[in-house]
Amino acid sequence: MAHQEDTETLEEIKKMINELKQTKAEIGATAAVRQHTVHRRLFSNIKSRMIMFSLLLLLLLTVFLGIRSIFVREGETQKVAGFVEQIQDLSTLATSKAYMKAVVEQEDNQLFGQKIDANFPGTKRKILIIIPGEVIAGVDLSKVTKSDLEINEDHKTIHLILPKAEIIQKPTLYFDQAQIFSSEGLFRSEASIDEGYAFAELAQDQIVAEATEQGLLTSAEEQATKVIETFMNRMGYKATIEYKDN
Repeated sequence: MAHQEDTETLEEIKKMINELKQTKAEIGATAAVRQHTVHRRLFSNIKSRMIMFSLLLLLLLTVFLGIRSIFVREGETQKVAGFVEQIQDLSTLATSKAYMKAVVEQEDNQLFGQKIDANFPGTKRKILIIIPGEVIAGVDLSKVTKSDLEINEDHKTIHLILPKAEIIQKPTLYFDQAQIFSSEGLFRSEASIDEGYAFAELAQDQIVAEATEQGLLTSAEEQATKVIETFMNRMGYKATIEYKDN
């Protein structure tokens, strides 16, 4: 009988131990679940804050780059405008001169100071006038605008489009150095310098045509290119220049 009671007591103790173990396991599992839930919530909060911080940082970066871009564009615009103004000031240097002589030959018939169509004896006169003059061609740099200029700050280069060279003004004629030769009939007087003035426009046209044929406009463009390349080189840039097609 005593042995049976001991056995029952032992079984009850084992049962209590098992119940305690089961309770401990349940408590441990509950604690683990709670701990996992806390960790998950904590991680979720950290993740949300990181996302918000990243978005804020991205927004600030976008604003900064936008403002910087505006200032960079304004700086580049001001620099281009400054270059254009300085290039325009070089206009007087972008020129080339030519000293030419115009040879004007004329003949007519006059009787008592009146022109006649018939070639009566003594009414004919031939005139040969040699008039020296100077003509200037140049590139009008005052026509350069901001759209003609392109700056590359990374490579320190400038691309510039210029207008074609042209005759700046009518040739200057030196009548004090003019030579006049004439062959008159009996009823005609010698040619005078006053008559030479009547051929001024013809002489100017001839000088322009001859100077152009001899490459005066090309020389003016070469001079303009040289002046601008030298100027840009001193500013720390390498310039490439082309001329607009007419």
